[in-house]
Amino acid sequence: MAKKLDVKEKAKDILEEALDREAVDVLARISREMQQIFDENPEPSEADVVRIVTDYFSSDGKSKQFIANWIDTACEHCRSRGLGEEDQPKAMLSDLGVFRFMNFLMEKGLTDDQVHIVLRGAVQRANDVENG
Repeated sequence: MAKKLDVKEKAKDILEEALDREAVDVLARISREMQQIFDENPEPSEADVVRIVTDYFSSDGKSKQFIANWIDTACEHCRSRGLGEEDQPKAMLSDLGVFRFMNFLMEKGLTDDQVHIVLRGAVQRANDVENG
């Protein structure tokens, strides 16, 4: 339990040191947008996910090749985790959220290690909320 608390505290410290109020607001906006996507697509099909991912990356100026590669990689990642076909679309949407968070944190100058700690802390916090 001490290790979990330690990671969450490290993640909090990193975010407090590295991000200003505006950046925290952007992270909150990403979180709200991803929650809205999940609320609007509680049982997404693969076609839904391809549409959502394509719309997101197209609006961000990414190329068709980047989008196709991202989708292929997300599919491979789902299969490598042993997820059944019915669970893969939700996992791909989760991957989109993680990608958005990671990309933003990297743009703000966090190192790979710092991003990893922040994401581990977020996962632990989410698990704590789920488990009461």
